Amino acid sequence: MYSWQLGRLIIVLDRKGQITGMTDAGSGKSYTSATHATPFIRVVIDGRLEAPIAADYNEGSGILTFRFDESGAKVGVAIKVKELYVTFTVTCIDGADAEAIIWGPYATMIAGSIGESVGVVHDGQFAIGIQALNVKTIGGWPMEAEKLPFADQSFADAKFEYESCSAWPTDEGSLLQMFTRNRTKAARRPVWNLPDIEVAAISGIEAEIVGSAIAIFGCEVNRVLDTIEAVELGEGLPHPMIEGIWGKTSPAANQSYLITDFSESTMADAVHYTKMAGLKYVYHPDPFGQWGHFSLKPHNFPNGDEGLKSCVDMAEGMGVHVGVHTLTNFTTLNDPYVTPVPDERLQSVGEAKLIEPVGIDTGYIVVDDPRPFAANMFRRSARIGRELIEYDGVSESAPWKLLGVRRGVKGTAVAAHEAGVAIGRLWDHGYDVFFPNIELQDEYCQRIAELFRKTGLKQISFDGLEGCYASGHDGYGVNRFVKMCYEGWGEEVINDASIVVPNYLWHIFTRFNWGEPWGAETREGQLEWRLNNQRFFARNFIPPMLGWFLVRSANDQFEATVPDEIEWVLSKAAGFNAGFALVADMRVLQRNGNINVLFESVRQWEMARRAGAFTPEQQERLRDPKGDWHLQPAGEGRWNLYPVNISKPFVCNPAELQPGQPGGADWTFYNRHADQPLKFCLRVRPSYGNDDASVKRPSFFVNGVYMTFEAEILANHYLVCDGDRTGKIYDQNWNLLKTVETSVDAPIVQNGGQPISFSCKFEGDPKPSVSVKVFTWGEPETVEDSSR
Repeated sequence: MYSWQLGRLIIVLDRKGQITGMTDAGSGKSYTSATHATPFIRVVIDGRLEAPIAADYNEGSGILTFRFDESGAKVGVAIKVKELYVTFTVTCIDGADAEAIIWGPYATMIAGSIGESVGVVHDGQFAIGIQALNVKTIGGWPMEAEKLPFADQSFADAKFEYESCSAWPTDEGSLLQMFTRNRTKAARRPVWNLPDIEVAAISGIEAEIVGSAIAIFGCEVNRVLDTIEAVELGEGLPHPMIEGIWGKTSPAANQSYLITDFSESTMADAVHYTKMAGLKYVYHPDPFGQWGHFSLKPHNFPNGDEGLKSCVDMAEGMGVHVGVHTLTNFTTLNDPYVTPVPDERLQSVGEAKLIEPVGIDTGYIVVDDPRPFAANMFRRSARIGRELIEYDGVSESAPWKLLGVRRGVKGTAVAAHEAGVAIGRLWDHGYDVFFPNIELQDEYCQRIAELFRKTGLKQISFDGLEGCYASGHDGYGVNRFVKMCYEGWGEEVINDASIVVPNYLWHIFTRFNWGEPWGAETREGQLEWRLNNQRFFARNFIPPMLGWFLVRSANDQFEATVPDEIEWVLSKAAGFNAGFALVADMRVLQRNGNINVLFESVRQWEMARRAGAFTPEQQERLRDPKGDWHLQPAGEGRWNLYPVNISKPFVCNPAELQPGQPGGADWTFYNRHADQPLKFCLRVRPSYGNDDASVKRPSFFVNGVYMTFEAEILANHYLVCDGDRTGKIYDQNWNLLKTVETSVDAPIVQNGGQPISFSCKFEGDPKPSVSVKVFTWGEPETVEDSSR
């Protein structure tokens, strides 16, 4: 038997290379799998998994040698014991040509929290973790290998498939796993969504299995981040800092930001709005005219990189950092890598040979292998030399013909091609893009890094990072892309990714801001996804974020954004202590008359959140998706927090009135809070698109008091009363048009149930309807800066 202490974890290995003990040295509790054999390392040879039959440890050299029976392979692993963890590094593979090695999977009895990205599992008391120590060591499992029977078939909360996860649930607890491929030889295997793809070989030490390395540790749960930081510093892993503090613990890591389409001419406005909201980052959602060369859009940045640099310099001078969004290695069809001469390093699904020569006017192409051209993808595009072609389909039998061929597409030149010349099916995607191979991908990284160094950009999201899978090199292709950018930009840069989170990149990525606002109401857009994300962040020790939220102008589908919507977002952010992004085009910011109110709310809530002003009990209540809240400043570092109840819209529709019935409606309202003056928001809704309609003299009768507004409110306009005798009339984008004084104070809405009667005169044909929301506030709670 051999044993090592990995922080507080004692691992025992028998002479067959199996882990027979995993024990917490502090409590003596065993976490060893009761039923599943746990080989320390496995090899993949000829597509077959092999476990070792023997393990011999040389204490003098620190080398543990594993022997495998069927293939005759020997694998040497160097062991180095550190204070908080132990590292294991493959030093040699002899006796067989291994396709891959797999660390573990290491089966544990821990079933509480399973961090599939960070590679840490814990039971609330004790944690066991695994860390990849270089880019070629991938958290997960080779896609083509059969999944082990004790690994659960599904992980209800997981963001990724089993093959991409460093930790996964089992029938009795959890497992930890990593692997490294031999990438020095071409292979056929599943790639991304395709089942059988030719993967090109690459060269260099990152392509070799030797050097694959992991760290394993055990510690108390509250020491996980301290231990991982020790691994980063001790093993030379990326250790990014945000405002001088390690990114995973920096309070600045999950700060919120504004997304808007600034330009050289509007940068000052963008900075103004960012500061108005009390934020420190402004981010461009779509700055590039094409992806690949990442040239900036000339109408936004007529002076190119230098123009963007001037924007950054201006913002930095006012205390605001600047970021940009990109689609990683997605390559638009207008990029110079595609047109007018397609780069030979564009990634292909596969290649074939021309059976017959192709003339200038040939309308079909005969190939020797139909498989690449029959793959189910978005486009049907192929490259022959310097020409791109598209085709409609492939013949059903030999000779294999590409049918309905269109020549010289995307501005490429039509040319004649001899028999025997290679033709490659290009890898494409529903975004109408191609992908680079792994060598060309490096040029994309170099361009991104150069742009950041040159301009001083400080934030990026690698959207579409899964596109790196098209190279055929799974998690390594992803690791390589991000690591090259990280090493190239040379400054603290807040960064995240769209979906792929390999274990190695956990160290580089600052956070993940998942959740999109398109096509839904603010309170509904991907709500369950956003809440599910918070569980992912918690179990993976990632700073929490709530996603993107849209600040709208009025349109045919949605009303303009209102303060209660923004405060709903802000209260959830405070509840989860999560950052978020507000998305608003410059035109929306300039058009929305409420923007100063909206952004003042952002300023106050974010100031309170970052000051730690909310208690854990308050945060729990703020997280409720059905809850609404209002925050008011109450002095330096102090705020009043009000629970708010917003009624469902009460509707008065003249089309539903009986003949002779006056224009009105009776509604029943329940006030769960104390007696208070009536607060409401009335909207006039046009019928059948009649925007010329209106209502006159809207009147409310509550608890014996009439409140009438001598005013006309046009279709799509609003009347708002905040509990006094003043009504404010706004247009559809919340620009204040006029105020109207009534002769009485707002009637009192009593605690409990009561009727509210409404009447008005409807004008127009067809007449509009009226929608009213009633607001009541509870007693305020005082919250204050936790450092006071």
